[in-house]
Amino acid sequence: MCTPEEIEKKRLLALQRRQQSQLKAQNTPINNQTYQQSKLNDNENIVRQIKTNLNDNENIIRQNKTNNRFNPIELKKFFNPMSVTGKCYMISNDRFAIELSAFIPEIIDTFRTVPSRIYDSKSRIWNFHLNDYNNLLKTLYSKRCDLSLTRIPEAVLRIFKKNLKSDTQLPEHDLSKIDEKLIKSLMPFQQEGICYGISKNGRCMIADDMGLGKTIQALGIAHYYKESWPLLIVTPSSVRYQWSAAICEFLPSVPVHYIKQFEHAKDRIEDDKITITSYDLLVRAENTFAKHIYGFIILDESHVLKSNKTARFQAASRICTHARHIVLLTGTPALSRPIELYTQISLAIPRFMSYEDYGIRYCAGQKSVYGWDFLGSSNSQELQALLKSNCMIRRLKADVLNQMPSKIREVIILDSGLIKFGKQMREMSQRLQTNITALERHNALLQYYSQSSYARMKAVRNYVTNLFENKKKCILYGHHQIILDAVCEAAESVGIAYIRIDGKTSSEQRQLLIDKFQECDECLAAILSITAVNAGVTLTAANLVVFTELFWNPGILSQAEDRVHRIGQNNTVTIQYLIAQNTADDYIWPLLNKKKDILNAVGLKQDLSINNIDIAVQNSKQQDLTSFLNISASSGSQLQLDMEISPAIPEVSPSNIKELLEVDDECFDSCDWDNM
Repeated sequence: MCTPEEIEKKRLLALQRRQQSQLKAQNTPINNQTYQQSKLNDNENIVRQIKTNLNDNENIIRQNKTNNRFNPIELKKFFNPMSVTGKCYMISNDRFAIELSAFIPEIIDTFRTVPSRIYDSKSRIWNFHLNDYNNLLKTLYSKRCDLSLTRIPEAVLRIFKKNLKSDTQLPEHDLSKIDEKLIKSLMPFQQEGICYGISKNGRCMIADDMGLGKTIQALGIAHYYKESWPLLIVTPSSVRYQWSAAICEFLPSVPVHYIKQFEHAKDRIEDDKITITSYDLLVRAENTFAKHIYGFIILDESHVLKSNKTARFQAASRICTHARHIVLLTGTPALSRPIELYTQISLAIPRFMSYEDYGIRYCAGQKSVYGWDFLGSSNSQELQALLKSNCMIRRLKADVLNQMPSKIREVIILDSGLIKFGKQMREMSQRLQTNITALERHNALLQYYSQSSYARMKAVRNYVTNLFENKKKCILYGHHQIILDAVCEAAESVGIAYIRIDGKTSSEQRQLLIDKFQECDECLAAILSITAVNAGVTLTAANLVVFTELFWNPGILSQAEDRVHRIGQNNTVTIQYLIAQNTADDYIWPLLNKKKDILNAVGLKQDLSINNIDIAVQNSKQQDLTSFLNISASSGSQLQLDMEISPAIPEVSPSNIKELLEVDDECFDSCDWDNM
């Protein structure tokens, strides 16, 4: 390889030869002396040019060396070290952390002088007791004037210091004031939730995972403060009657006539101790509710109040102004977008902190020409500690799995206002009450059952639409095509990905759909026919089963339940039965119980896993199908008119078994169930 100097020398020589060639081509006459002198001058010019280029190259090389030379410490930096930044935030009810931008020995030495210091080697962050907060920051600032720390807002500090206690355990409370039936039905974590609510003077948010019994906890807190009643319960319309049933079941000391269902905007409120209404009716009859002062208010599914611009929130805020105790219930508290929590918390804790301070601290607030943007998330660990300390208790199923039975059954009484009980339905019900033969009775019940699917369609669609807001995997069983269609429409209306399997689905398609539901996280719903998918498949990806319709064979229902409750299921399974009053459910529900009793008496209990599970968890205060019979009967349905069952197991005979087990099949086998 040639050096830069050699390359330049060759370039100049080439230029010289080129010039000489041009002179010869022009035949310019020059004498030898002139030629020699010219050649000498040219050589001198070449040497001079080479020396000039060498000097330039040396200057370039010298300049590059100067620029690339490593300078370890400049004087300016040595005498003025870089500033240190950091932030302070709470990590628990009584401890805060300091996170620094750089490791500074002088600051670390100061940390080591604090007795409450703890160093987390994984995160490399120091944390201290809240009592040392002011003194530690004062010491740090006195030693380093260049220290810049983002401090904990004063409003947040006041909340933590107010709730600061040496004992972090929940205090014990005398729960003897609460109905004995409810206390005996509590699991340990549910009792803890009631104690938490009492420790917050009945102003809190219970944000437990779905299926952990938020209703019974809220009723326990409400009954503890029953001297503050009247009680107002605001809930989605689809579960209004479920609350009535829960009160009758868990608070038998409360007379039934104390309970008022506010059913339309022109309804009247008198001296009712308990009023149950929906959010929509609360908005439409806001002035009616505003005329009464409710000492205790329960806001079920409070996440519907996440926006302060909605009419729902404005109405709820107005009604809650004078309440002494407010309990919010939600399984989806929206921790991923913290701004949605503020409106809910502000109802329970009116002077919590300002909207702007909350948004800046916990929602990564950014100010623009259009105002504040609070759609982000920041300091989430501190926010969770703040909510836990101040007003919110949240447990996931995984946290309390060892306290829960393997299977929980619930009865959901559908909104009667959405049940179409017309003249034809009334005539069918009256026919079932007359003295007719068994075969006529089965035919009449079959017609009533088919017609009931049309009557309940709107109520079912309303309930499952609200259910889909939880964005959790679930199994939804139906029997008639019209019900399956309604559930599919509800899923599509809220953008839920689902699979559907009924009698028209081929075996090849079934397996592909089942695999999709089991393996795809985005597929949240499996809409299944009770008779087509009650056996032979595994759907353990979900732990919630909803029967949108009943079926008169308890074995079929049990098999359908066990598509989820089987090997591979690591969570407690919640099973919900949707019951519609003034429909065929009034007759099918007690019929199921009667069949189950007879099957147990003839020794067929071992074939039905539903019975084994019921017996195993009966002492855990979990209800089996029979226990819900009393709820349906007490709600004023037509159960007692014709189908009342004695608590004693009936005498078993071959004719009984044939009537209850075989005649059903003979009467119904001719029906094309999957096309109904």
